[in-house]
Amino acid sequence: MVEPQKILSGQATCRDIVKCLYGLSDFEIAIYRKLVAKGPLRADDLAPVMKKDRSTVYRALQRLVGAGLAFRETKNIDRGGYYHLYTAVSPSRLRQKLKRCADDWFNNMKSAIDDFDLV
Repeated sequence: MVEPQKILSGQATCRDIVKCLYGLSDFEIAIYRKLVAKGPLRADDLAPVMKKDRSTVYRALQRLVGAGLAFRETKNIDRGGYYHLYTAVSPSRLRQKLKRCADDWFNNMKSAIDDFDLV
């Protein structure tokens, strides 16, 4: 987890900000980046590429979906069954989300300062 002080001091990278805002790990960020680079993928496709067990990759994908940085589509198999295909939100969309989050944070901070009372 990234220390908020690093962000407040202006020393944070975009990766640090994403990790802090969404509570993500380096591995989850790596999964996001792989989805951006390769397009929609299944957990089974990502596991060997990431050199991790499928269940570990699946949990990371679920965290990304929960954070709104990826979405899952269910595909049916002709002979029965289904699989999930994961797609990352575009970097430009993520950038918009981050800017909106920063704006909301800044406005909340301004309100808190306006309401500040030492007495």
